[in-house]
Amino acid sequence: MDGRFNVNIAGYALTITTERSAEHMERLSELLNERVREVQKTGGTANYLHVILVAAMKLGDEILELREQLEKEKGRFEEKSQDLLTVLDKALK
Repeated sequence: MDGRFNVNIAGYALTITTERSAEHMERLSELLNERVREVQKTGGTANYLHVILVAAMKLGDEILELREQLEKEKGRFEEKSQDLLTVLDKALK
């Protein structure tokens, strides 16, 4: 069941309809607002839309980096798993 939640992003009130919990939406809006404040501190732009877009790009960059790290770890895990299977196969023969 979808819920409707009011969130405030960079001073703008939004109503979001989502399957996520209220706690999740609160954490998400806090995270975006944190990035907005970081961008505002740099003073690169006073335009709120630009600030929000830069903050979203920073979050996107973090996501891409984490996905790359996850893929590397998956590869290492698969390699180690194959190594262990090889050792077990040899031990059982």
